[in-house]
Amino acid sequence: MRLIYDNDGVAAQVIPSTQFLSTLTGTDEEKMIHLANKDLPTGTKYEIIGDDVDLSDRAFRNAWTYTAGSDAKTSADLSAEDLAKYNMTENK
Repeated sequence: MRLIYDNDGVAAQVIPSTQFLSTLTGTDEEKMIHLANKDLPTGTKYEIIGDDVDLSDRAFRNAWTYTAGSDAKTSADLSAEDLAKYNMTENK
């Protein structure tokens, strides 16, 4: 599974390591939501896509765009406990 989102007008993706995912609990979707909350700016629209989605065509790689669809989720702030776990601080 991967995350896709809009990064200043260009489609971007986050591919998690299996090692990181193995440290999390919950379903695969819950793990991906946690990853989005950890790695994407708060409020970023994203979708979780399967590994079977082919993004290998690099001919127009930087021309790809992402538009949030009906399956889009929105990243949220991490809990204080998760921020501490990743040695992160809350942006104010």
